Amino acid sequence: MNQSDILAVNELKILSLDIINKAGSGNPGICMDMSAVMYSLFAKVLNVYPKNPTFFNRDRVILSSAHITPLYYAMLYMAGYPIKKEDLMNFRRLNFSTPGMPELNNPIGVEASTGVAGNGVGMAVGCALARRYLNSLIQKEDEKLNLLNFTTYCFISDADIMSGSSEEAFSFAGVQNLENLIFLYDANQMTAEGSLDQVFREDLIKKFQNKGFYVDSLKDSENIKEIAKAIEAAKRSKKPALLVFKNIIGKGSFNEGKNIVHSGVLSFDDLSALKRKYNIFLPPFEISKDSILHVETQIRERTGKTEKKFNEMYARAQNINSPFLNGILQLLSNGNFVSDFDSANYKINDGYREPLIESNYKIMNLIAPKTPFFLGGSAGLSLSSQTLLGGAVYMEPKNSTAKNIRFGTREEAMSYILNGMSLLGLRVFGSTKLCFADELKSGMRLSALMNMPVTYIFTHDSIYNSEEGPIRIPVEQLAMMRSIPNFVVYRPADIMELMGTWETILQNSKPCALVISTNSIPKLPGSNAKEVHKGAYIIKPEVSRLDGILIATGSEVVSAMQIAFDLQKNGLDLRVVSMPSMDTFLAMGVAYEEQILPKNVKTAVIEAGSSFGWHRFATNDDFILNISDFAYSGHPLEVLQKMEFDYDSLKMKIESLMK
Repeated sequence: MNQSDILAVNELKILSLDIINKAGSGNPGICMDMSAVMYSLFAKVLNVYPKNPTFFNRDRVILSSAHITPLYYAMLYMAGYPIKKEDLMNFRRLNFSTPGMPELNNPIGVEASTGVAGNGVGMAVGCALARRYLNSLIQKEDEKLNLLNFTTYCFISDADIMSGSSEEAFSFAGVQNLENLIFLYDANQMTAEGSLDQVFREDLIKKFQNKGFYVDSLKDSENIKEIAKAIEAAKRSKKPALLVFKNIIGKGSFNEGKNIVHSGVLSFDDLSALKRKYNIFLPPFEISKDSILHVETQIRERTGKTEKKFNEMYARAQNINSPFLNGILQLLSNGNFVSDFDSANYKINDGYREPLIESNYKIMNLIAPKTPFFLGGSAGLSLSSQTLLGGAVYMEPKNSTAKNIRFGTREEAMSYILNGMSLLGLRVFGSTKLCFADELKSGMRLSALMNMPVTYIFTHDSIYNSEEGPIRIPVEQLAMMRSIPNFVVYRPADIMELMGTWETILQNSKPCALVISTNSIPKLPGSNAKEVHKGAYIIKPEVSRLDGILIATGSEVVSAMQIAFDLQKNGLDLRVVSMPSMDTFLAMGVAYEEQILPKNVKTAVIEAGSSFGWHRFATNDDFILNISDFAYSGHPLEVLQKMEFDYDSLKMKIESLMK
């Protein structure tokens, strides 16, 4: 092998260990045994642009094996990214660009936030799927324009191989035959607890071949030339690829091959011995100028050629008089998503009444033709959740521009894949029943952490689904989702609020959950689409005096309004506040809150879910009319009566409280 390559790899390895030892924590094992792979990828193969790190046709590198970050940061530093020595010296410290787990920061080369085993796998799959979708749209305009031809690489470890969400994502990638997607597996056969064969004994080669993957296994994971050849072969395979690097964990350490080197730090003597072995006598955190120049030169010479080809194609694209193509280029260059969906353009008859999921289907199919960047799918429930766009045309390898995605019964992977797709600027959605929201929790949390505008659509939202039993009655899920920071939960009451919700979603860039009833719901008097962006508003004002306030969400707004009208006959003058989004309402500030919910006025809440979170608004616990226990199997009316949540029970409680 080239001596300059060998020196650069050894210096890269030592730098990653310096990072860990200075921090006093980290994972030296993977940094040692994958250093040649990391170097080969960046120096010999990767199309990246350290001086222009957000260039939209750059190759993507996603770290699902998140504990590889010290090695990755060291590589970025050597490659000339805007990462400073001080960042390396302050690994895992506040206010530096080197957190312990990868956190989205494109300018320094980190493409996504990861940390939970398997979520990076799903995001890599989503990234590859979005690339194919967008490039196929471009080539529909001009088949010679291969503007978006980058490759997505994903570093994985034994945790990713064993993770259930990874299994879902790998399977999906095989079905979709996603080329330009390469997984780099550190097969060191050692977990943090001990030997891998104590917990995992599957034949990976056959398993991944059966999924439709190109698979290659390399016994020598230190031969830079062979590693680069293997990666190039995987790129040519026209399939998703798994490259298995059979390593010895912590090779070169006193504890090589042992689980003790999986995490922690190397002893002073151990690290010193390694430096002597590699003839590296530089001070900690120092890299020789020759090694940095060697790495930067290889990247610059290779990417200079690819950039020239790209610039020629881009100039060709700009000369094509196509608003459609121009919109794609704007999205890729600036993240410029525009939707002209305006709820004011649609008039709804006062007699309108239908299941809200049917209204949602119609609204989504008003939005979809307006932009090519709105698409998504379901975890096997598109017909039940009614989230199909247009006809039942699904995305597949031979129809890569279809907008409906069959994720299969893979809720967790769906959430990660959606996050990966949104990294390229697409506005994506995924749908399932609300009772399955826990399966998507980690993905929703990542959406919020990265501020990715993914829309999670949840149907069958309450106790009214009791015929399927308590396992399908999601009493706790609204509270769970409302507890996620930077995540907006919408539960509209009728078609007007639903239109306003979609308008708000499309005008903002925040992740959200859209929770929709299957009940047949009328257009409510006083319902206002344009008020949804405030989170709450007065849907029924008091007539002459304010005796009390009823807050409700979703289909419970129907009951709240009817109760208010009925109790008005009994001398109670109640205001009804519809609160489609608690998160949004609280963000409006104290002045608006007191305008809608003045202090010292009896205030009750009606929602078919947990009471958690409602204490801020209700007069006291007695004024929270919720379902805070598991329900029962049976006809909805029977179950509602048993749980004292039927109309008559609610009306009687409200009257007693307000009097």
